[in-house]
Amino acid sequence: MLMTMLAWLGGAIGLVVTGSAVLLAWTVYSRAKAEAAPSAVPEEAAAQDTANPEEPPSISAALVRQAGPHLARWTFFDYALLALFVVGSLFLFTDLVAVLRDAEQYPPYHFAYLLCGFVFTLAGMIMMIVRLALTIASIRSERPLPAPDHQDHPGHAEQAQ
Repeated sequence: MLMTMLAWLGGAIGLVVTGSAVLLAWTVYSRAKAEAAPSAVPEEAAAQDTANPEEPPSISAALVRQAGPHLARWTFFDYALLALFVVGSLFLFTDLVAVLRDAEQYPPYHFAYLLCGFVFTLAGMIMMIVRLALTIASIRSERPLPAPDHQDHPGHAEQAQ
């Protein structure tokens, strides 16, 4: 009964984490696509601006500007990933104990499955630790993120009147 409840908990956390990752990616992509899309300009303004045509920002630059503020903070998503790591590691460890206890009841390739599970889980946790270290390092260095209206080309700067 306890293992079933833990399995439901791990599955629910996994679905929430996956859903929030997809939502974050979709939000960042849709905002970046809207930022990179050329806006409708009246004909008079377009005729006056023929001497200095502005290029719309590329989608990759817009993606970096949109994703930066989201990735610079440690969020609920990161805590959920940590919880998912703990629950997944608990299941892997209990499965390993069961396989070691009754080794003759399991096929030999079950050890390889467990080894792959431990390797992938450990690799995911190492990536989370690196992300946390980079987040803390960027906060400590007090490097400001580029502002949303960051001018990446001198021709894009606002002109004085």
